[in-house]
Order: sequence, then C-alpha cells, then structure tokens
Amino acid sequence: MSGTRYFNFPVALLQDFMDNSQKCLNDIMYYSVYAHSARLNYGNEVLRIRQSVVHYALPVNSSELIALNGKLLYDNIPKASPMSGISTKMFYEFRTNEKKEFEKICLLGFLALKSIIGKKPYCKVDNKFWLSRMAGNSKSVDLEQLPDIIKKYSSEYMTKKIKSELKKHWGLKSYSRYTRGFYVSFDMKFEALVNEVEMKRKGLKEKQLREAENAIVAKVLEKLHTPKIASQESAPTASIRKIGAFSLKQARNLHTK
Repeated sequence: MSGTRYFNFPVALLQDFMDNSQKCLNDIMYYSVYAHSARLNYGNEVLRIRQSVVHYALPVNSSELIALNGKLLYDNIPKASPMSGISTKMFYEFRTNEKKEFEKICLLGFLALKSIIGKKPYCKVDNKFWLSRMAGNSKSVDLEQLPDIIKKYSSEYMTKKIKSELKKHWGLKSYSRYTRGFYVSFDMKFEALVNEVEMKRKGLKEKQLREAENAIVAKVLEKLHTPKIASQESAPTASIRKIGAFSLKQARNLHTK
C-alpha cells in the first residue's frame, strides 16, 4: 500500500490562492486534518486530532491550530462542496519554496481538473468550467465574474500553455479532436483515453443514425396506413351543374314544355 498522504479539501479554499498562497495552503492543511479526525470513530475530539496529526506527520504543537482553524472551516463550508486533493509532497513543495506566478496557476489548473474528474477515470470539460474551478467556484461562471488574475490566463493561448505544462510535468492526458471542450484523465494512458472517446463518439453516431432511420420508417408507415378521405364536391347549383350537354336549368325548361 502506498504511503502517500493527501490533503483533501473543498475547492472553495482555492479562492484567493494567487494573492495569498500561504494562507490558502495553511487553510487546506487545517481543514484536511480536522476532516480526517472527524471521520475517526473513537476517543474525544482532542484525541482524534492528535491521531490525525500523527497520520500526517505534523508537529504535535499544530493540534491547537487545527482544532481552532480546522473546525471553523469544517463547520462553515457545506459538506456537499466539490473536493480536490493534493499530495503532502506537492503541498510542501509549494508551501516551503518560492514559486513563480505561472507555477501557481498550473497548480490551480491541476487541482481544478482533479476536482472535476473526481473518482471517474476521465471526463469532458470546457475552459469556462475549468477556469471557474481554478477560481474556487463550484459551478461554471461567466468570465466577468472571475478574479483578474484568473482572467489573465483565460485566453486560448494561455489555457493551451497551462494544459501543455500539465501534460509534460503533472501527468495529464488530454484529447480534443472534433469536440467542444476536451477530455481529461490523470489515471488512463493517452491511447486508452483516445480509444474510449472515439468508441463513445462512434456509438453516438450509430445511435443518431438508427434514430434518424426509425423516424423515416415511422413517417412512411403512417402515410401508408392512413386512409385517404375523398374530397366532397360542393352542392350543385343551377348555374354550373351540367346534365349531358345541357345545364340543369335548360333541362327543367324542356321538361315543362
């Protein structure tokens, strides 16, 4: 079993990361450790927090801050919030080392995609939703509602640059042939992702073809089985009805003579 530990946290804690990354990272740690302790089913709160501190190999004196700040965050963030996760190794890499702005935005891009994919092997996403998650939003929001620092990276050029970096160094596999948006995975190999997407596309096309054919068949059958109703002529009048070569009026005149 892998010894890798993860801090799991609501994406709302990513808000303001670009402005104050240290505070955001601390809040992620506080929340994650307290949430871990809340899932333990033995002992009182103090004991559970101490056990979680040991689990994450944190300093013992961090228990008090976790009990205070972690509980506050845990109690005030809705439990149904979308979650993401960061390994403790990556966490400390960003917490203890100075990072450039682009490195920080790549971390946000990574964590946002992790939250969107969740437990699925892969999923489809568009840039609008991706950028919204990078800003700490649960749902997709308009560009105007995003922080300026996120807007800075919202162009097609910048989003492609972030995706390229995530592919090279963060394990992202992405595929977007003939699609609106793009498919992403961190667990599947690229070939497997392409195969899955193309098989899904083929199945959809076949379904659409079957539905179109069925609609045509139903239309033809309806025409064939619908009885034709003969049109009724309007009532005859003396001026237009003909009997042989005579009008109805002429025929009556002959009869009276």
